[in-house]
Order: sequence, then C-alpha cells, then structure tokens
Amino acid sequence: MSRRWSTLLMDTAELTRLPEVPLGQVTGHAESIFGQRLGPMALYRRWDTQQWSAEAVPLAADREAYEALPPVVRQKVRELIHTFVVGEYTGLDLLGPILSGCPDEQSLIYLGTQVADESRHTVLLARIATELLGMDPDLRTMLPTIWAEMTPAHRRLSEVEAELVTEVADTPSDYGRWLRAVTHFHLVTEGVLALHGQRGLIRGLRRRDALPGLQAGFIAMTRDESRHVSYGMHALRQGLREGHHDAIVDVLERCAPLAVHIEQRGVVETVHARRTARLLTAELERRLVQLDLPRTSIAHVLTGASRPFPGA
Repeated sequence: MSRRWSTLLMDTAELTRLPEVPLGQVTGHAESIFGQRLGPMALYRRWDTQQWSAEAVPLAADREAYEALPPVVRQKVRELIHTFVVGEYTGLDLLGPILSGCPDEQSLIYLGTQVADESRHTVLLARIATELLGMDPDLRTMLPTIWAEMTPAHRRLSEVEAELVTEVADTPSDYGRWLRAVTHFHLVTEGVLALHGQRGLIRGLRRRDALPGLQAGFIAMTRDESRHVSYGMHALRQGLREGHHDAIVDVLERCAPLAVHIEQRGVVETVHARRTARLLTAELERRLVQLDLPRTSIAHVLTGASRPFPGA
C-alpha cells in the first residue's frame, strides 16, 4: 500500500480509496468537523454527499490476510470487531425513541439519516464477523455469543443506555429525559468509545499495511460518526443553554467510569486496561471541553471517571 503524499480528502474519497487517505486526515477528521459546530441541516447535507454501500466494502482478500496476522494482533482485531457488532446493532435498536422524541423538525430530518447509517453499519459489521471471523451469519445467533464475551463494564453501560432510551420511549415529550439519552448515546458511546475504537483499529492496521477492506469500512464509519457526534454536541449545547446542565452531568457521572474502564475485567486492572483508561479519559475530556461544559463540571466528571468500575 502506498505511503506517498496524497490529495485525497477524507470527506470526498470513494469507498475503495479510503485506505489511501493519509492517516493524519483519518484520525483528525472528527475533531475538524466538531470544530465547525454544524447544525442539523448542515449535517444532513454532509450525509447526502457521503453515501456508501456496506455490501460494496471489499472483504474477500482480507480473510486470508487476517488468518496470517500474528495471534495477538488477530485476537485484538477480533475483540474490536465483536465490540462494534454489539455497538452498531444496539445503536440501531435504540435510536428510534431518540428520533421520535427529538425537539424540532430539523433534528428529525437529521436523525433520519443516522437511522440509515446505523442500519448500514450493522450490515457491514455482520459481514465482517461472518466473512473474516467465520461466525454464524444469523444476527440472532451471533449477538448473544458476542454479548457473553463483553466486559462487565461494557454490559452495564449498554444496560444504562437501554434504561435511558426506555424512559424517552415512555415519555417522548420530556426534553430533559431526551437530553439524558443523547448524552449517553451520542456523547459517551459514539463520541468517546466508538471514535476511540475506530481510530485505534485503523491506526493499527495502517502500521501493518493490513486488511484494506476492513480499513475502508471502518474509515467510512468514522466519517459517519463525525456527523453523529456533531449532532449530539449541538443538541447538548442547546440543552445546556436552556438550563439542563444537571440532567446531562448526572448521566456523565453514571457513565464516565464505565466508559473509561470499559476493558476492566477483574478487581485489579491490567496494564493494557489502565493505558486504555488514560486514553479514554483524554478523549472524554476533549468532548466535554467541546461541549462548553463549565470547567468545574468537567473536573467533577473526570474525578469520578478516574475510579475503576467496582462491579468488575
């Protein structure tokens, strides 16, 4: 794979050429979009020009190359794919109430595009799990198998998300509950965990010039994720201006320790889990600063996040 300088741009590159986009553009793309503070209709227009097909991601050559990777690398790729299989399906499953409870017409239009994205991501991850990992293609079989391997913190974080979204489904006109669900869904799950995982996988594969099909799919998802998180931060900044600081911070207090210590499996964290916690803490801090949350609130959330998840 070429490492020469390229004029290919992350925003406009075609699917099969995404692995050629310079790594710095890939890893910095979301931050550049967040800095623009785009509203729902601007994000809709970006979505309208960035279509791609999950079925067109070229995975055939990746299967043999995946088997040739060193076992430790293969295991890490497998774990990340498993995480995203559950995450993308959960996103599709839970986005409906957030769509139906949104506060304005422009948000409704934008969130309709995110439903389409989550469907596309779910199809792609199911393909990857089947074609690269050799899993059963039936999602009803695949999902419980993967769920059983998730860390306690990951499972609890998903359960909290389901609780928050159920509250929105039960009271769709409750703006405060809607903001609480968006805090978890768009800020914590997508803005911290998904972006961190996607960029980490892409970075690792680039170092080895490995699995270009998988790279293409994950770069395309990262491009989509920049829109999703941008919308969430737009909605939450509006909520903060309208006096819903406490509702947003309450969810962050509950979820930040789970997200930051997502890889903790026992009472004592491994060296790898501690390193991941440091990286996720930095990612979380960036999102909270971009959210315009008061510095005292940021410090409060980060202090709570520093404590390992006690239920592991």
